[in-house]
This record gives sequence, structure tokens and C-alpha cells, in this order.
Amino acid sequence: MSFFYLSPVKGNLPVHILEEITTSRLQYLQELLKREIVEYNQYTVEGSIYDNVGHFMLCIAAILNKSIGLTQFLLNGEVELFKRRLGSLTAYDFRCFVKKLLRNIKKYEMAPLFIHPLQCLCQHLMLKDMAQHICNSNHLNECSHYHIKLNFKHCLNFIAKRQVELKEGLVLLPCGKWRQYLVLLFSMNLKYRLSNTDLTPLRSDPRINELLFKIRRETQCFQNGSNAINKLRSIEVDSASAFFPPCMLNLHKYLRNKHRLSHTQRFYYSLFLKDIGLSVDEAVNFWSAEYRQNPNGKHTCCHSWDKDEKKYLYGIRHMYGLEGARKNYTSQNCTRIQSMDISCSEGGCPFKSFDAENMMKILNLRREDVLLSQINELKAKGMYTSACILFLEKKCDIICDNNLSFNFSPVKFYQKSTKKM
Repeated sequence: MSFFYLSPVKGNLPVHILEEITTSRLQYLQELLKREIVEYNQYTVEGSIYDNVGHFMLCIAAILNKSIGLTQFLLNGEVELFKRRLGSLTAYDFRCFVKKLLRNIKKYEMAPLFIHPLQCLCQHLMLKDMAQHICNSNHLNECSHYHIKLNFKHCLNFIAKRQVELKEGLVLLPCGKWRQYLVLLFSMNLKYRLSNTDLTPLRSDPRINELLFKIRRETQCFQNGSNAINKLRSIEVDSASAFFPPCMLNLHKYLRNKHRLSHTQRFYYSLFLKDIGLSVDEAVNFWSAEYRQNPNGKHTCCHSWDKDEKKYLYGIRHMYGLEGARKNYTSQNCTRIQSMDISCSEGGCPFKSFDAENMMKILNLRREDVLLSQINELKAKGMYTSACILFLEKKCDIICDNNLSFNFSPVKFYQKSTKKM
């Protein structure tokens, strides 16, 4: 499988693996463009299935997001990765690379314009003598020992800079420019894909929409003004809590009352706040304000900000991908929250774990409310997520899409209740 990415691999992958592959590649490209030491990533091994899937999924994200910033980032990152890979090839590897490319080219039915010069270049590079010449450590960019003849329209970049000889509509491209030309053709291939691929059917796929949301979270700094996710300040959390799902509203109220949360619930609530727009600096402000206060009543947490500031700062920065393994964590979905053991916890899904009195209290419903009886019916059937969506619809006077229940989460609830989706 070639890392030129002429065609996507076929097959099936679980959604969670697809998500891991895509976000890992995104972080890998970010590190690459920052010129940081790039750690090994199992999902970006050149020529692997995961590598192919990650590349095409990021292309899908760029096309569907319609973000100029994300598209440019993808172009810069993928071209930089291609340059590095090309520069590390031995003569044998180079020949294998172009042979794979030629096999892929043969599968094209309606080939774009850049395919012909790519095929011509590969036919030269697959020759042993030429591959060894190109990969020689002493080979210079000014070398003109070998040439290939190409139509001038395929080499306009070189012509504009007067870097090639033009004769009777043909360009003599010297071997010193061949690597540079391969990079240019790779960029042309990627730009062609991003501007000429129709993905309209995917817009209604809830799995793709869920993945796109997470990619938008990961790439806030690349988004233009119209696509940027709204920021949330620490002083605005109380007012924003009016739109929280019951599970997160319960944690918020408990925290404001006790000034403490158990480790697991603090982790889940922190990720929720992060995913609805609380930046790392605002998160530090929010949690420091709470944990500087003395706990109200007995609580399993005996820590305080003054005593454990370094620990808390590290934990918050770790969640934002700024410490440790630098993984950018995302909040849990409803299925995960409902599966938690909350025997020693303040949280959980109210529709599953709360008794009648506590559920009415957090939902702000009375016994005679018709909505409460409808929720209880769903609860009795174990349809906790459906009960939450029903509550959302009645609370906000909206009708939710049937696909919303797929991988439903507290963040989706908040987005719908604030009409951000």
C-alpha cells in the first residue's frame, strides 16, 4: 500500500478504532509541523492500513467541515510527512514505492491530469540505476545527469521560476528536480481530492458527525471565525449550568455545595466542561476557586488547592493533552456513564441510578407531571438514554433527530439545549 494515497483501502473497522486512528494522526501531524520530536505512532506506520485510513478520514473531515484553516493544516501536515518519508527511502525502497504507485495508477478509469506525469516519473524511478542515482547521498538538486520530457502544462511551477528548459512545448525536467516534483504531484493529488470529492451522503451519518465534532475540538486553533466553538469562562459556568444534562447538573450542584468531588466524578465533570468550551486556564481558575474552600460536611476527598496545587495543575493540564502522554482526552458518552459503579459516588445517570425523590429533584418535576410518568416508563424498560432525550425535547421544546441517540453524550445534550448544533 503506497503512502502516496491514490486510493483508499476497503474493509470494515469498529467506530472506536476509526476514531482512535484519526485523532492519533491529527496529533501526529501537529507534532510534525511544530518540529517537535515525533514519537512512534502505530497508526502512522507508512504503507499500513491504519496509515491509509487515517489519511482519508482526515480528508473527509476537512471536506465536510468546510474549514479553510483545517484544510490548510492538513495540506501542510501531509506534505511535510510525505517529504520526510521520501527523504528516508533507500534505492530499493524507492523502487518498491514507485512500483506500488504504478500498480495503483493502472486502476484509474478517469485519471486526473497529474496522473500522466506521475506515471512517467515512476517509470524512470523504478529503474535500478536511476533509483540508485537519486538516492545517492551526494546527489545534488542541480544535477542534470538524467532528464524526462513532460508537457509544459505539467510543470508550470518550474517554468514560472525558470528552473527548467522549455523547448517546443516540452520541458526537460532534470533528475535534481525529481524528488521536488514528486512532492508537488503529491500536493496536487491531495488538493484534487479535497476539492473534487462529493461526500453529501456522509453528512447524515451519526458516526461521522460524532467524529467530526471531536476533530473540531482538536483543531479549534485552525478553525475560522464562523466555525470556532464558543468559549466558556469559569465565571459563566453557573449560568451555563441551566443547560446542563441532569447528570452534569447534579455534579455541578454537588460541587458548589460540598466544594469537593470524588476523583472519578471530578475527572468526568472536568472533561465535560472542557468539551463545552472551558479552556485550560479557565479550568485552573474554576477548580482552584472551589478547592481553596473548606469542604462542606464529610467527604472522601481530603485534598485542598493550597496543599496540592502542583498535583491539581498537572491533572488539569494532563486532561488537555499538555502533560504526560499528551493525549487530548474527551468526555464520556451516556453508555459509559450508565455503566459506572456509583455505589461510592456522587454521580451517575439520574435516569438509571437515582431513586424517585432524587430524580424528581434534579429534573425539577412534580409527581403529577405527565413527563415524569413517561420518563418512569422508559426507565422501567432500561431505556435511560431515551428518557434523557425525551426530557431534553420537553425542556427545550424541540424535536430531536432519530440519529441523536447514537452515542448520545452530555455534550450533545448541552449543544442541543443551547441550540449550538
